[in-house]
Amino acid sequence: MLSLAICFVVFAISVFCSRRSLVAGLVTVLAVGYGYGIARAHLQESFAHFIFDAAVLGLYVAQAGKLLGETSQRDVRILRLWVILLIAWPTMLLLLPWQDPVVQIVGLRGNVFLLPFLLVGGQLEDQRARSLALAMAVLNVISLGFAAAEYVFGVDRFVPYVAGVTDIVYQSPLFEGLSELRIPSIFTSSHAYGGTMVTTLPWILGAWIDDRCTTRQGWLLASGIVACLLGIFMSAARSHFLVLVPLVVMATTLLTREPRAVRARCLPSWLIILAIIGGLVASDERLQRFKSLEDTEAVTTRVAGSVNMEFWEVMSVYPFGNGLGGGGTSMPYFLQDRIKDPVALENEYARILLEQGLPGLLLWIAFIAWLFRRRASSRSDHFYLGRYLITVCSATFFLTGLIGIGLLTSIPQTSILLLGAGWVAVRPTREGNETDTRRRRIGRGTVVGRRSATRN
Repeated sequence: MLSLAICFVVFAISVFCSRRSLVAGLVTVLAVGYGYGIARAHLQESFAHFIFDAAVLGLYVAQAGKLLGETSQRDVRILRLWVILLIAWPTMLLLLPWQDPVVQIVGLRGNVFLLPFLLVGGQLEDQRARSLALAMAVLNVISLGFAAAEYVFGVDRFVPYVAGVTDIVYQSPLFEGLSELRIPSIFTSSHAYGGTMVTTLPWILGAWIDDRCTTRQGWLLASGIVACLLGIFMSAARSHFLVLVPLVVMATTLLTREPRAVRARCLPSWLIILAIIGGLVASDERLQRFKSLEDTEAVTTRVAGSVNMEFWEVMSVYPFGNGLGGGGTSMPYFLQDRIKDPVALENEYARILLEQGLPGLLLWIAFIAWLFRRRASSRSDHFYLGRYLITVCSATFFLTGLIGIGLLTSIPQTSILLLGAGWVAVRPTREGNETDTRRRRIGRGTVVGRRSATRN
């Protein structure tokens, strides 16, 4: 099978790149994740569902030594303990035969497979984060190109209808009663497209305001920011708009408090970008689906449908869950008929409760509480704004889990979300900041010395 061969090739490339450097491995995984949706739609084979998994597995294999090795950083050790607990509990549930074994394995994948990205994020340093942000900007610009083509020529020209594979794309009209579809770009759905744009925005913004950013990098990152903002509106996902608003407000506020040199360099450009995006959105009704949030009655009904007494009823009926895969984890079409007593609520925490039981839900609540009680990094950190915005973004996404599912299974959004959560959970060490500052001074001294020698 072609798709099986592609899985092996992707795995091999991921292992090779991940051994060369962590950033190269992450960029490989992200590139596969970005194109996973359109590749799966055109391959139309069962093994096509595992292409992204193969890339992720290659990263884990190549980085296993660093992920599990000894470390002197207390934050990393605590984070590792949390990840072990979050993986161990659902793994133990495999012993309970409440669902078909294959369904349980797929359910386990949906609950734990991407959690090691928390540990991967804990390994990132500022330099790596900046390189990763540049790669995200490139991928976002490419995604915007596909989205623009779908916007002009139609989604069906790029994403064919395949029963059980692209149903979600064709079941997502832009407005009720109209045939126009939301834009998925090269992702599995418009929701995955918008979510990926939102989760990458803090990384790109953080790298963009860094005073070590060169002019060429600045233009690339600015293009990535435009691609993020425009992509969110083209995807027409209202929940992601709710995440975007606090990000934009916080970014603008923090930029006004930056040192004068940074403020003069970045704030006018940021305001111009916002004005351009605002003008484009205001001039095209197809980009204004978020305005339906003004209908407070409909919003209240939607929230009540996700956060209501059914949650407590589920807790009383399924205190230890309905088995892995039996609570709403995305399941391939060829396994749908194997799910016993399928129950699902449009609530990520209800899904965790249904699949991992009350102990699993409490474990997740405790982890989230620990994560967001972490002390923010100081302004001496060169990636301060990026870290702060990633914290805001992660917290908002965990909050929107109350009105939707897929928070832990969206490709590649979940990987980026967990990567960022792991990164902000491990505070930058003082030694690391001092080393970075020393490198900057040495670099500037070298440049000044060369200029002086040239003048002499």
